[in-house]
Amino acid sequence: MSGLLSRRTLLTRRTEARAPSGPRPPWSVARFAEVCDGCGACLSSCLEHCLAKGADGLPVVDFAQGGCTFCGACDAACAPRAIDRAAADGLDRLPVLARLGASCISIQGVTCRLCGDPCLVRAIAFRPLPGGRVLPEIADQSCNGCGICVSACPVGALSMVAQAPSVRGLS
Repeated sequence: MSGLLSRRTLLTRRTEARAPSGPRPPWSVARFAEVCDGCGACLSSCLEHCLAKGADGLPVVDFAQGGCTFCGACDAACAPRAIDRAAADGLDRLPVLARLGASCISIQGVTCRLCGDPCLVRAIAFRPLPGGRVLPEIADQSCNGCGICVSACPVGALSMVAQAPSVRGLS
C-alpha cells in the first residue's frame, strides 16, 4: 500500500511541477486569490484558450497556449468579480513584457517577422542590420503583455517576464 501512495504522491508532484505559472488573467483584482473561487468559468469562456489552472488551482495566463486579445470573455464569466474590467481603469494589459532570446532566427540571419505581424499594438519593430539581416526590437512602453508574439514564434525565442507595475505606469 505504501508503494501505491508514493506513486500517487510522485504523480501529484509531477502534475504540480508542470502546472503553468503565469500572470493572473487581465483585470484581476488586487486580492485575486481571496476573491476567486476557482470555479473555472473564465477558463472555459476564454476565446483564445490562453487561461489555465495555475499551481495554486487558480487561473493564470499560459502563453504556451496562446496570447490574450483582451476580448473580455473572462470578465463576463467571473461571478465573484475576481476579474473586473471596469475596476481596471480601462487598461488592457498584463503585468509582463515580451523578451527576445538568443534562439531568434531573425538575429541569426533567417528572414522572419512572425512575432511582429500579429502584434496589434506594434510593440515589435525590425531594425535593419548590415548584410540584410533585421533585429527585432521590443518597445516596452508599447507592449501590453498579451503574449501573442510568444505563440507566433516558430522557435520559442520569445518569453514573457514579470514587470514591476511602477515601471509600466501601472498601479
